[in-house]
Amino acid sequence: MPIFLAGCVTGCGALLILAGAGKVFRGGRRMAGPVAVWRALRIPKRLTRPAELTADGVECATGVLVCARIYPVAGGVALAVLGAGFGGLLGYLRVNRVAGDCGCLGWRRTAKATAKTVTGRAMIRAALLCAAGIAEVMAPTAGAGVYRHASCWAGVLTAGVVLVLLSTRAAVRTPVCHRPIWRPAHASLRALTGHEVFAAMASAAGPLGPEVSHRRAGCADEFWFPVAGGDDGKAVVFRVDSTGPDGSLTVHAMVRAGLPNHDT
Repeated sequence: MPIFLAGCVTGCGALLILAGAGKVFRGGRRMAGPVAVWRALRIPKRLTRPAELTADGVECATGVLVCARIYPVAGGVALAVLGAGFGGLLGYLRVNRVAGDCGCLGWRRTAKATAKTVTGRAMIRAALLCAAGIAEVMAPTAGAGVYRHASCWAGVLTAGVVLVLLSTRAAVRTPVCHRPIWRPAHASLRALTGHEVFAAMASAAGPLGPEVSHRRAGCADEFWFPVAGGDDGKAVVFRVDSTGPDGSLTVHAMVRAGLPNHDT
């Protein structure tokens, strides 16, 4: 295995050590654990703490085995099995829309995070761990001598950055308006359609037409939905803003005549 790819595998092992340590830290602070996981597995409440300690120990042990690089095949098998197990469990949570996250890093938990289902990024992260384990099994690189090469550390850094970005709960946002850098209007529209204000207005003033017009209004996004079947040209306007101190979504709705002068 090329030294760079060996470093990427080591970066995956380092993430497992970080994840296990984060969960131990969370347990010591008496913070809530990955409730969604235990709910899905039907683990009794009295057994959740031993189950958490066991899972944390397996994660840390796998990470140490991978990073030590003494038994690369064994480390690769453990990493692949762990990644496949994570992926299958997260897929089950996502398909069944079980509320809560996997608590993968575990340093902080918020009510906002536990109200959501498992994201696709968590599943991608599990798939990458599994792929790294398979690569290690197919072309193992034994010995800690790989750490003497700069390309190994470049691989560790690359894997670390990718996995940490996949582990963050929030999208990367602009500093002033807190808008997602990637497709901000699309992200705002998706968040709007899942908001309770949208459902209430669609029920009261709707049905809303399939076409939507958009324009930027400062840090906010305005989405204009024409009222379907209306002869007076009315539209329901949703103003979406996420400039609050915690990045929470604020939605204002109103009924106006006509559509905006221009779309953006």
